[in-house]
Amino acid sequence: MMRPNATSKRSWLAVWCLALASGCGQDLNVGSDVLFTSRFEYGGSSFPEWRSVGGGANAYTPAGDTIEVSSDEFHPPGKFAAKLTVTGTAGNTAGNGASFVLNGGLPSQAYYSSWYYLPSYVTVGLYWVIMKFRMSDLAGNPAELFDVNLKNANGGMSLRVWDHQTGTDLPLVGTDASTDGPNIPVEEWFQLEAFYRDAFDNSGRFTLWLDGQKIVDYPGATGPTPWVAWDVVSVGDNLTPEPAILYVDDCAISKSRVGPTGLIAK
Repeated sequence: MMRPNATSKRSWLAVWCLALASGCGQDLNVGSDVLFTSRFEYGGSSFPEWRSVGGGANAYTPAGDTIEVSSDEFHPPGKFAAKLTVTGTAGNTAGNGASFVLNGGLPSQAYYSSWYYLPSYVTVGLYWVIMKFRMSDLAGNPAELFDVNLKNANGGMSLRVWDHQTGTDLPLVGTDASTDGPNIPVEEWFQLEAFYRDAFDNSGRFTLWLDGQKIVDYPGATGPTPWVAWDVVSVGDNLTPEPAILYVDDCAISKSRVGPTGLIAK
């Protein structure tokens, strides 16, 4: 589970570049610093951008969860997005959800961006995770690290980041851990972008922006090994009404900020 050596890492990034040029869809305009994009502009549900680089796209079918490319909603200028539908039944924590996953060989630091669309308000009984970062422990076993969660607050839905290492929410910028974050829009596209620097000491960092507004900025140890995983997901427990639908589009990993305009910041 450890990160490949420098030669294999270069080969893995080369596969990324081939995936971008393979005609799977219109490239996201994020400049030369882009390492990975997924626009879902190909129809079907094979998700070649994710699977061609050793990642995956999965839904927990026993629970009735699905993951598909859809034209119901999409982030312009594209015409398609990924539609993640999950049951979120109370107590169904054994494997429910839908996810896109990249793991191993990711850079030690990068920016991770995705666009999301909620077609309706959802009551979250326990949790609803829409983005996550995972690490590897010293024995080489994948372990949970940071979960970006949706929760009900201030008459709407807001974001919190759960730190699995401490069992608490990360504090929001300028506040303490008990303060609710800004509400996300319903029936509008919004962008989440995270900066993740993998380090076993206090040089590590995790920063999260909502539509360009910095809401979390955590300096400190992240993972004890160089292995990093990024998941764009819909995983929930006790969601009402169900099934809960989440659209995802224009996912990107870059060496520079993507920003809500979809361009690398200079």
